[in-house]
Amino acid sequence: MRSWFVNKPLPLGGRARPRLGPGPGTMRFMRRPVVALVALAAAGAIAAGCSSNNSGSGGGAYGSPGTSSAGSEQSGVAMVTTASSKVGTILVGANGRTLYLFEKDQPNQSACAGACASAWPIDHTSATPKAGGQVKASLLGTIKRSDGSMQVTYNQHPLYYYAGDTAAGQLNGQGLNAFGAGWDVLSPSGNKIEGGSS
Repeated sequence: MRSWFVNKPLPLGGRARPRLGPGPGTMRFMRRPVVALVALAAAGAIAAGCSSNNSGSGGGAYGSPGTSSAGSEQSGVAMVTTASSKVGTILVGANGRTLYLFEKDQPNQSACAGACASAWPIDHTSATPKAGGQVKASLLGTIKRSDGSMQVTYNQHPLYYYAGDTAAGQLNGQGLNAFGAGWDVLSPSGNKIEGGSS
């Protein structure tokens, strides 16, 4: 609320004229709303900056699985298909990466966990896997692992990728002996293919 005041009478006896305009204390009261508005504007700008920083798509380990070749197989329904290689026609994942069997496994039973599963990630699926290429759908299956995840099998062999394969078409795991047994690629008939190790 504005306060008005009148000047003292003029020394020469003239009539006092009212002085229009805010009194000396008014500016003090007006400063408070202005300061509050500036503070609110600054807070809004800071909040907008923070939200724009968090709105981008995350590329972390859990936020975006597509950055890793093996990680792209860790969500959704798996696809098993075939590809030509130096050892013949072999099974591969939808991303073209080679699939392996572990000779230590029993039919529909995986013997690879912990450090083994880190070096040889499972072919994970969320439902019945799909067949492509020369893959026989009748040979595809799944097993439930001790951690609750579902692993794809082919002809009762649990399927794995090899962490050392970083691109489609690589066979760096072929013929390796690790974690107590050998690792081999599979043919469309569901049998292991030996030889051709890098």
